[in-house]
Amino acid sequence: MTEANKEKKKNNRKGLIIAFIIILLAINSIQLWINYNNSAVHTTVIKEKDSTITTQKTKIDSISTQLNGAITELEEKKQQLAKLGGDTAKLGKQIRLIIAQRDNFARESKDNLEKYQSIKEEIENAQRIAYEAQQEVEKLKKLVTQLDTINRKLKYKLNEKDDTIDNLKQTQTQMAEKIAEASVLQAESIQVDAVNAKGKERTGGEYRLKNLDLLRVTFTLGENKVAQKAAKDIYLRIIEPDGSALFDLSTGGGSFLADNKEIFYTEKQTILYNGGGERVSYTYKKGTPYKKGTNRVEIYCEGQKIGEGSFTLK
Repeated sequence: MTEANKEKKKNNRKGLIIAFIIILLAINSIQLWINYNNSAVHTTVIKEKDSTITTQKTKIDSISTQLNGAITELEEKKQQLAKLGGDTAKLGKQIRLIIAQRDNFARESKDNLEKYQSIKEEIENAQRIAYEAQQEVEKLKKLVTQLDTINRKLKYKLNEKDDTIDNLKQTQTQMAEKIAEASVLQAESIQVDAVNAKGKERTGGEYRLKNLDLLRVTFTLGENKVAQKAAKDIYLRIIEPDGSALFDLSTGGGSFLADNKEIFYTEKQTILYNGGGERVSYTYKKGTPYKKGTNRVEIYCEGQKIGEGSFTLK
């Protein structure tokens, strides 16, 4: 794995982690918001109860005041009745009954006051929790906004890096293609000579069938500073006038790949390429008569045609 790919994978993990954090924060924000809303509802209910208790307390206090007034008035009547020598028993009984009712109302008022204070504390505590929850929600909103901004910046940088990597890959591919194209060897000064049965050699490119026993193909590999200095297979293809390549396994023929196609060759040599100037020579004897017409000669190396020539038979 290249450094660029490692970096890209690392940044992708960062993006995933940040996205995960944002999701968690969003969930927490929603939960806090729900809690806040529930707290608000609870606060409303408590306020309603507080109002009811306050109203009831006011009524009880009002009744207690009325009872006290009634007791005072009855006591005065009792004293007046006693001075006149009247029976005060029934009036005393009524006074005691009213006092008992007043004391009962007083106890209820005290209990309600304690309940009121407790509920008031609950209200204040609920309001405090709601306020803190709202503050936390605001903080989380800001944090989510910040993380969203960071995430968008990281995505932008990742896209820039992706574009840069794509451009580098495209440049590398183009350079590789240019290097491959530049490294193709060239077969120069291709010459096809005819040798008769007595060993006499004729040149010029046009020969009579009766004077042809052997074909000798020679050429020179051109200078190439880009091509790797190494052993290279050089393929010779002799193509007859009808387009068929001379091919015979018994005489060194075979096949190779060129442009993803299988191509048959007449002969092959392996030579040590050292930068150019190497002289290559083939001597080929056909087992059957040659055909009249123009024959072609093609030279291949590393799947590329590096030269071609022709000769004519009469």
